[in-house]
Amino acid sequence: MGGIIHVCTGNQARSPIALRLMEAGLRDRYGRAADSIFVTSGGTQGPPDRPMQPFAIAELERRGVPADHFLSQLLDLDAVARAHLVLTATRKHRDEVVAQVPQALPYTFTWRELAWLVRGLKPDEVPGRYAVERAANLARVAKQRRGYLQPLPPESFDIADPMGGTRQDYRVAADQIEEAIETILGVV
Repeated sequence: MGGIIHVCTGNQARSPIALRLMEAGLRDRYGRAADSIFVTSGGTQGPPDRPMQPFAIAELERRGVPADHFLSQLLDLDAVARAHLVLTATRKHRDEVVAQVPQALPYTFTWRELAWLVRGLKPDEVPGRYAVERAANLARVAKQRRGYLQPLPPESFDIADPMGGTRQDYRVAADQIEEAIETILGVV
């Protein structure tokens, strides 16, 4: 099946924001062809069937992105094993995913880590004629760039959890997620 999976802790703030921003960005770029890329999200700790946090909804709406019809879900490890990309909020989430599904290591990154690895690439540097092919090849291209880029402090790859925080905490998280997603989509 493949696709892109977004991961955070409870699947009520960061990963749903990333999911919806990526869906909207893919639709803007590819129209109906964006439907060929399966994009989903999940939480490492649940609980399932909870709505998105109100401040997360507000951040999406502020950006003109719909936030309706969302319920949290636990991360589907079978889907992780079949994914093209698994994108996480933090290095801890990335490590949890890889510990549970070791074969996911080559295609699991934090959002900010993948954005760092692909920043500066031109779209034609990611092979594939169709969006789904490009998404499938993105991890391989990013992995090849490791070791060639100036390293960043590891904590710069994490996006802090805004749960229980202020509207400003959600805005900061959403801004960081949006910046990473836009960079990633620039080469898909």
